[in-house]
Amino acid sequence: MAMTMRGTSAAVVQLLRVARASGVLVNRTKLAKLLYLADLQAVQQGCAPGSGVEWRWRHFGPYSDVLRAIEGDLELAGVVRVSETTNYFGSPEVRLVLVTETPQVEIDEKFAEIVERIVSEKGQLSATQLKDLTYQTPPMVEAQKLGRREVRLDLTGGEPFPDLEPALQSLRAIALTMPALEDEVGAVEDLAEDIDALSELRKEATGEMLDGD
Repeated sequence: MAMTMRGTSAAVVQLLRVARASGVLVNRTKLAKLLYLADLQAVQQGCAPGSGVEWRWRHFGPYSDVLRAIEGDLELAGVVRVSETTNYFGSPEVRLVLVTETPQVEIDEKFAEIVERIVSEKGQLSATQLKDLTYQTPPMVEAQKLGRREVRLDLTGGEPFPDLEPALQSLRAIALTMPALEDEVGAVEDLAEDIDALSELRKEATGEMLDGD
């Protein structure tokens, strides 16, 4: 049975499939920036971002560590070939190429069209040009105003989201070390579950904001 890609894997495969059909070379930087621009355009059109990743301001613009993990999974599955090479200017780069003929993806039709349009319009730009372009987008402009990297980008163009995850992790660690009360055995575990639930609610609330609800 053929493997069906979903979520971030589907978005990556879709982009690489369009790039292959268009003769566009894709390295790690270009993959991240093109996906980011596709997510951004999706939000601008009132849709949910289709890549499924959480974008942060890293050293070279918007990025997500999830992409490296997905890259490794796709390479291991024989779907993508990852190779180290040099670009036109002689600089080293890691290039990604789709090697399967007809990978099956489960992806929103409208987002797939956005990916195709982004690759068509921006795919021939160099990695540096794409990086510079992303720095001009509203989410990155707002992040740069704070002057602090690693902030979580708001694709609607607002200020970066406050990062609650470190605080939630600290609360959970404290809760698990608290002794249970004699008349409330299991209360500590319940508190830890409540904190986990709060984290999930935060993610859902973020998704609703991006969906425009």
